[in-house]
Amino acid sequence: MCGIIAYTGKRQAVDMLLAGLFHLEYRGYDSSGIAVLGKNKIELRKKKGKVEELKKSILCHPLSKSTIGIGHTRWATHGVPNEINCHPHQIGNITLVHNGIIENYKTLKNSLEKQGYVFVSDTDSEVAAACLNACYKEERHALKAMAKAYQLLEGSFAFAILFEDHKEAIYAMRKHSPLVIGYGEDENFVASDISAFLQFSKKFITLQHEELAEIKKDNVHVYNLELKEVYKEPEISLLDANSVQKNNFDHFMLKEIHEEPQVVKDTIHSIMPNDVSDLSNAFPNLEKFNNIHIVGCGSAMYAGMVAKYMIEQYVRIRCECYCASEYRYQTPIYDENTLAVFISQSGETADTLAALRKVKEYGVKTYAIVNVIGSALSKEADHVIYTQAGKEVSVATTKAYCSQLCILSLMTIHLALLHNKLSSEDLKEIKEELSLLPDYIEKMIDYPYYETLAQQISTHDNVFFIGRGIDYILSLEGSLKLKEISYIHSEAYPAGELKHGTISLIEDKTPVIALVNEERLYEKTMSNIKEVKARGANVLLFVKDMRNISEDVYDECFLLPSLSKFLQGIVSIVPLQMLAYTCAKQRGCEIDQPRNLAKSVTVE
Repeated sequence: MCGIIAYTGKRQAVDMLLAGLFHLEYRGYDSSGIAVLGKNKIELRKKKGKVEELKKSILCHPLSKSTIGIGHTRWATHGVPNEINCHPHQIGNITLVHNGIIENYKTLKNSLEKQGYVFVSDTDSEVAAACLNACYKEERHALKAMAKAYQLLEGSFAFAILFEDHKEAIYAMRKHSPLVIGYGEDENFVASDISAFLQFSKKFITLQHEELAEIKKDNVHVYNLELKEVYKEPEISLLDANSVQKNNFDHFMLKEIHEEPQVVKDTIHSIMPNDVSDLSNAFPNLEKFNNIHIVGCGSAMYAGMVAKYMIEQYVRIRCECYCASEYRYQTPIYDENTLAVFISQSGETADTLAALRKVKEYGVKTYAIVNVIGSALSKEADHVIYTQAGKEVSVATTKAYCSQLCILSLMTIHLALLHNKLSSEDLKEIKEELSLLPDYIEKMIDYPYYETLAQQISTHDNVFFIGRGIDYILSLEGSLKLKEISYIHSEAYPAGELKHGTISLIEDKTPVIALVNEERLYEKTMSNIKEVKARGANVLLFVKDMRNISEDVYDECFLLPSLSKFLQGIVSIVPLQMLAYTCAKQRGCEIDQPRNLAKSVTVE
């Protein structure tokens, strides 16, 4: 959600900023802009639409050959997507780019207007620029002005700032929204995401809450709000620059699905490098917990729902899964045996972070499952487990979701061992299947008939998923993938609920995707499939056992491998990801950057 890049160094700022903005496109945005510090003034260029449009504008009307500047991709929150609302925003001495939301911007705006400030945009970010400018007028010192503005601004923010009379420095500060500073040779960077400068430098520090930074081409200084310098040891990113390249795939999403076998293998190895006995090291001190809360948003929440199902079904302890944006406003019941697990790909998801902070106020033990090392969630939780998905560029998550499922499955196995719910035969089966899991996933990816399956769906406006038990939960994620990237209206329903209203939506040729993994619910689900088929539905059946299934109950069939109850969901979701991708491709959709969506949701 929004992207920041700033540069100071030895090269042309325009070129470096554009390069960074192109690498931030995956986050989702609707406009972009840059500002460079020219000889006499700060020069701005902003465009609605893609970064390519901004680049064309600059080629037609070049900016100064400056070596210092800031850039931004905007995902509209306050004000429609247009060039006026686009960043950077400039008021007085201040030009800035902003990620986040200033919650008290209306109050500040009223106060600033009384001081003579005139606003041209609808954004909270322009108000932040005016607030900082007012503080600078009083303090006549950049860092003191930033510290004062920090106390006045409520909400979340990450700023990269140019002061017109400070010709050699970029300034930065953050509260909740992520911001990193990259170190180069006679050049330095500021960005919301290391991918913006990864091709130039892997050396970075993470700016924390209540920290301010002054960045020059040959040095970086970080301060707290009392303006005492804070020493930060630079880290070296393990990400490869190739991880943000498509590498001959048509889309990042397809590339990332193809990476799932290796991601799952790496995730398993990171948690149990030798044997299942290693699980006690990855998931310490779980034995006392008999009340587990799992919290996430979107696909992370659906991964949590799979875990809730498995933990209650196979471990027999209480487990609830919550939507983070609801959980933070609810009043859950905690006791000394409660564990709260928070799932987020980015580790910066605003609602999930807010929920974590709420839980910690009650002294509840917290675990985080995240993909980004050093993210806010990983730093604030009591214990963190990293998925090994690497950089995920496509807005619609695939490999990160699979790695989340993998960790949650291993966590469930560990709990089952602690509670003596696994026999020696169960363990033997799990060990064998864990070693073969990447191969099963690869076979699902290489299925040759996705085009045929997708043709049954891609011309329709409505698609329905049905299933029971864990199949219903997998249907929720499959439905989300389809609607995210193909823009087909898609809903997932518990198959047993059809007669309670939703079967009225089935018309002749309505596509219905039916999942049948649950052996104990097999006959019940097949009965529901016959109900929709009798009303003219076009049924795509995903099933792991074809015995006793007559051809008249489906139109297309996909045979799933049969795995342990702990691992089935990891494999069964892969064909639904591939189906969604193929449908979107057939419809000519912008797969990696679907409209109105952002990769990292860092505002409420």
